[in-house]
Amino acid sequence: MLAAVFRLMLVAVMAVDPLNYFAPVVLLGGAHFLTAFKADQLQALALVSQTLYTHGYNISLVFFGFHCLLIGYLIYRSTFLPRIIGVLLAIRGPCYAANSLGTFLSPGFAAPYFLMPAALGELSLTLWLLVIGVNVSKWEENARAWRVIGA
Repeated sequence: MLAAVFRLMLVAVMAVDPLNYFAPVVLLGGAHFLTAFKADQLQALALVSQTLYTHGYNISLVFFGFHCLLIGYLIYRSTFLPRIIGVLLAIRGPCYAANSLGTFLSPGFAAPYFLMPAALGELSLTLWLLVIGVNVSKWEENARAWRVIGA
């Protein structure tokens, strides 16, 4: 449930964040109420709105990092996928969070090496699901066990 909450927070931030892309349309659209500002001020505000989009995206990736950490833990505990994938996904979470927080707190911060383990975790899960998939026999065995408990 906590992983779902973090995922929903990610989605909420990413749903609102693109509104920053529409601010230049309003600011540079020539509306009458904007005559109080000079042209260079409006252009600067338009540029600020584009920067705000980047910050919003980085904030959403912090939530995604916590989501990945929890999903990695759940995969590690399950028997449907290899545990190493869970470990790689659990490593992916703090990598996203550290990179995003670093970028947010220090705008000149650029550390692509934080995202290399993240790419390994994402790629391994994707390839595993595409090529091999979930262990169906263990899935059905657990489903039967849950039906007996729930009955």
